[in-house]
Amino acid sequence: MKHFVSSLARMCARHRWLTIAAWVVAVGALFTTAYIVGPALQDDLEVTGSDSQIAADLLEGDGGTDEDTAPTSRIVLAGADLRAQADVVDGVVEGLEAVTGETIGNPLDDPAAATRAGTLAEGGDALVLTVSGDPKEEGRAWQEDIDTALDPARDAGLEVAISAPLGTQLDRAGGVNSELVGVVAALIVLFFALGSALAALAPVATGIIAVAGGVGSVWLLSHGFTISESAVTLAIMIGLGVGIDYTLFLLSRFRSALSEGEDPVEAAATTGHTAGEAAMMAGITVAICALGLVISGVEFVAWLGYATAMVVLVAVAATLTLTPAVLAAIGHRALARRERRGTRAARSTDAEGAEPSATPQARRGAWERLAPRLTRHPVIAGLSAVIVLVVLSLPTLSLQFGQSSAGDALPGSNQRESFDLTAQYWGAGENAPLLLVAEGGEAQLPDWQRLAADVAAREDVAAVSPPVPRDGVVTMQVTPTTGPSEEETAALVAALRTEVIPTSAVDAHIGGAVATRIDLSDRISERLPWLIGIVIAASMVLVAFTFRSILLPIKAALCNLLSIAAAFGVLVWVFQEGHGVELLGLDGPMPIDPYVPMMLFAVLFGLSMDYEVFLLTSMRQAWLRDRDARAATTRGLAETGGVISAAAIIMIAVFVSFTFDTNPVIKVFGVGLAAAVLVDATVIRLLFVPAVMTLLGRAAWWWPRGRRVPGDGYRRRLPRP
Repeated sequence: MKHFVSSLARMCARHRWLTIAAWVVAVGALFTTAYIVGPALQDDLEVTGSDSQIAADLLEGDGGTDEDTAPTSRIVLAGADLRAQADVVDGVVEGLEAVTGETIGNPLDDPAAATRAGTLAEGGDALVLTVSGDPKEEGRAWQEDIDTALDPARDAGLEVAISAPLGTQLDRAGGVNSELVGVVAALIVLFFALGSALAALAPVATGIIAVAGGVGSVWLLSHGFTISESAVTLAIMIGLGVGIDYTLFLLSRFRSALSEGEDPVEAAATTGHTAGEAAMMAGITVAICALGLVISGVEFVAWLGYATAMVVLVAVAATLTLTPAVLAAIGHRALARRERRGTRAARSTDAEGAEPSATPQARRGAWERLAPRLTRHPVIAGLSAVIVLVVLSLPTLSLQFGQSSAGDALPGSNQRESFDLTAQYWGAGENAPLLLVAEGGEAQLPDWQRLAADVAAREDVAAVSPPVPRDGVVTMQVTPTTGPSEEETAALVAALRTEVIPTSAVDAHIGGAVATRIDLSDRISERLPWLIGIVIAASMVLVAFTFRSILLPIKAALCNLLSIAAAFGVLVWVFQEGHGVELLGLDGPMPIDPYVPMMLFAVLFGLSMDYEVFLLTSMRQAWLRDRDARAATTRGLAETGGVISAAAIIMIAVFVSFTFDTNPVIKVFGVGLAAAVLVDATVIRLLFVPAVMTLLGRAAWWWPRGRRVPGDGYRRRLPRP
């Protein structure tokens, strides 16, 4: 495989401009097409085979029209003197009707009926106006016109809030472009680390092209599959990180080859031989781990993995072909000015027949001095690493799955204001409606009425709507007394499913957003052990056959699990317990959705394996050359310590930049990924791995070998002499 990667790199380097043009044209055409067609991203959550999904399927088949199922956004107007400002409300309604072209009911026209319908609060101090239309399809101008139509209410001193989906789009429009922040941060780090503007641009340009190709593909696929915006955001986050990291790893080897006197084309080929295969295996490992999310059995979660894997694989393809071409085009300008002068002097001396002098490399020299110290006292280093990891991991023991909601959105956002005003004027349960659905008609109404009476008699139920028959399906809404994130709401759903409904004459199913999230949590809890086992096993097999070792994959899996446990501990401490969340724009603790740990485990295991592959590749080359285990560990740290540290800083900067996103779940991903990389690149790679590799010695590289025994006619396993 090394020879294939090296030959591919040499070919792309020789035809550098053709390769670069081919990538730019192909990715440009793909992304332009996807941009013109537009993404069809949606956050619909379906848990196949669950009780909530059966309810959703019944609702979809009840004969409703497109208008009935069109997305609707609730606009809440609240104020102590709301009824006295009927003229203001009339003006708002007229403005909304002018924008939407539809008739919008004004609750103040018939307060008694509106109170019964729930569009006017009991005290008359808050009302709800409903706007139909998909904000993504209607466009940005439509969204802004709706928001502008509400200005008279704001000017009159009324509180105004817009729920999802319109409120979500308006909140995102006012947020920070986290992708741009990540790119700028990576450029700054690369410039100071490499000392060359062109060298700093190469990894970022490759990462952007890889992400554009992957995201364009995902956008096009979104027209045939249910892909969420979170999946694309996560894919961009991971794609930028690994795309820049892989190119940086190759760039480091390319600079070394140039410093040793090779011309740019041969230096690109040498880079492919020594580093290309490692980058390829690292990327494949990340993709395999991400694809493990298919085990969840939930399309929403599976596409988090599919999208990530697609972007990562495009990044790998770019690393193997585009990166050598870019590096060859940059040539010696990839070196810092001081290093270029040294290289020119060395080539000049060599041309005059004198022995060339080595080019000084301060960064490598620093790590050559540090590496022996890290392997000198392996027991102390190993125990120190374990203590730090245990302390960071302790909060993981109290990890609890929860249900995030609009109540966890950023303070002051439309989603949060709508959630808070609804809870204030209509009750907390109004944000967590449950929908009971079953096949039936008018004949079943007596049974439904008895069921409604039994449900309404519960202390944890605030209200029950009358059952409504329609086209062979009967529906009834149940409003809990608690919000969507409360444990009491989940307990109510469980009680209705296991105690109340089974004792009734109605075969009802419970649907709605809250019930679906509860079913998702149950599904994740059921499938998570399978995901962990399969991801660990697949990555261990990959490492075993890549490095020809039995113990190394076990050690790699252990290291990855330790860094992931530490990252989960940080998440629990920050988000679940609420330490420092104010720095992230939040105002208190928030629950951790069940799919977040599953997604983080899959991605983090793959990312942790990146650094493991880079480090072990260098160690194995030294081991094959000298057969000295401790020296191989020291040499591997010396050669990769600088690039791994720089890559980790870049990846942390990219991940932290996504904490500026308005979606709290993306903030969780950003903090979790950044924490894992920080722990992995410091405690794991600087202390734990050198200690374990030193203590294992030659055993770390043991691999059962076959030997042909004369006369046997087959390969028999014999111990090494």
